[in-house]
Amino acid sequence: MASSIILIAEDEFTARSALCGLLESEGYQVLTAEEGEGALRLALERRPDVMLLDVRMPRLDGLSVLKRLRDAGSDTSTVVMTAYGTSATAIEAMKAGAFDYLTKPVDADQLLRVIQRTLALRALRGQVGRLREQSHAPLVGESPSMQQVYKLIGQYALSDATVLIRGESGTGKELVVNAIHEHSARSRAPLVKINCASIPESLLESELFGHEKGAFTNALNQRIGRFEEADGGSLFLDEIGDLRPALQAKLLRALQERTIERLGSNKPIHVDIRLMAATARDLEKEVAEGRFREDLYYRLNVLAIGLPPLRERKADIPALVEHFLRRASRPLSIAPAALEVLCSYDWPGNVRELENVVERGIVLAHGGIIGVEQIQFGAAPAAGRASWVNLVPAGEKLETAVEALERAMIERALRESGGNKTKAADLLGIHRRLLYEKLRRYGFQE
Repeated sequence: MASSIILIAEDEFTARSALCGLLESEGYQVLTAEEGEGALRLALERRPDVMLLDVRMPRLDGLSVLKRLRDAGSDTSTVVMTAYGTSATAIEAMKAGAFDYLTKPVDADQLLRVIQRTLALRALRGQVGRLREQSHAPLVGESPSMQQVYKLIGQYALSDATVLIRGESGTGKELVVNAIHEHSARSRAPLVKINCASIPESLLESELFGHEKGAFTNALNQRIGRFEEADGGSLFLDEIGDLRPALQAKLLRALQERTIERLGSNKPIHVDIRLMAATARDLEKEVAEGRFREDLYYRLNVLAIGLPPLRERKADIPALVEHFLRRASRPLSIAPAALEVLCSYDWPGNVRELENVVERGIVLAHGGIIGVEQIQFGAAPAAGRASWVNLVPAGEKLETAVEALERAMIERALRESGGNKTKAADLLGIHRRLLYEKLRRYGFQE
């Protein structure tokens, strides 16, 4: 904090001098301005970390300075100060982008605490920005709810505590897990993932804890489980709410003691892991109804992140669409009317569904533009079994068109089954194992 630069924009000499002396005694570098235009110029030229901004100043008032800085894209954090504190002034200051608002006379201890919070937030924002740039599969969105998610990712990456990620299917829970691991102290060690709902109960215990040769029929060799694979790194248990009671007890013991036993052995094995878990279920309800252990719930719910559904952050849809279009193999854009259609839809399948709809539009697009007619929710139209063929651009390869239809049908089956993959496979008339292969092929993520 000692190298941080603070600009004091205050027209009263006595107050300006007192603030300058206080902040210099704390080790900050201090700049001063006695009128609005000078403050604006210094803020743009010197780019201080924090500006203490008086509201009433000659030549340009403080709120006007704040708005001009915002319009110029300045990243200086501003704390507004005034002796004429009204709710209207406070609201206007915060709307214009102020970090905080203080009423004169300013208490020295309170001011220093606000500055420290401001600088801590700036450091965290920088960390989150690097996190988002470096992530292999970046989280996209600038809505307030996503900004909160980014802050929590940055904070949790510094810890080794268990994280529980909650949110509806398709909101990007696995992306959050990837980001936390990539920016943690364990980033060079493995991130091992297992979906608790995708493996039969009879096999899941062996998958988690491993087994010795001869532990059961067909156990022809010793096998280490996911806990041992993740030793030194992170273990992600997806769909943790689907775990059966018997395994819940064994998982609780493993988390409490940080030891596991392979099937067919009573020798404890110490594991050093950072656990992350995710669920779309209401765990509190599951606990109340006796389907999920309360003690395991509290063991998992140490650090929590709740991912908002897409319908609650529709302002992020244009940025998400642009992100998906950039991944296309050819230059593409989307018509404003088509984007409006996307923004008006409620997205029960969340970001994953949006991605699928955009990718389907990419396949069907004519002339490099996705129009309204290429926006299709669900599978083929009901007009007839072959009607979707008429929407495939002339010259489109069969494999590409078939993949687009296949993705759409899988997406619809998952939506209609509430994300239950066994039911989705039944709706599609295929074996569950084949569905999992297609989910991996098409990049469906939790």
